[in-house]
Amino acid sequence: MKKFITLCLLSLPLAVYAEKDFGVNVPQWSDFAPTAFVNVKEPKGLGKLNINTKYWYERKVEFDNDLANCKSYEANDERFNCYETLKVRQYKLNNDYNAKLEAQINENSYIPGMNSQTDNMLPIGGYLNQMTRYMPNEIR
Repeated sequence: MKKFITLCLLSLPLAVYAEKDFGVNVPQWSDFAPTAFVNVKEPKGLGKLNINTKYWYERKVEFDNDLANCKSYEANDERFNCYETLKVRQYKLNNDYNAKLEAQINENSYIPGMNSQTDNMLPIGGYLNQMTRYMPNEIR
């Protein structure tokens, strides 16, 4: 029993050391993906129609392949450069994705009546103004 406890205590620092690769922080998928897509699985059935899930799954597969490629380098300098290139690429993809989402939101949120300076910005406001316009005892 003592040997088992000693073995567990000795393996604990090795588990912590596994996160780092010779002093270099290995990029993690959770650093780049939104929280909802950290553990994304391959979309199946009707899930294939979900564009966001499909996009993040493809990016995760690509990230895992690139990470495995980086870990295959023998020299630490090459591995470090590969990790940095991977990080830069993922940040660029995130910026592109966010810009695309923002453009879609701006495109879909445009309502022609919202830019006019009239008092009937909401359709119901126009109906209420018409109904109350001719009310008796109204002081204008």
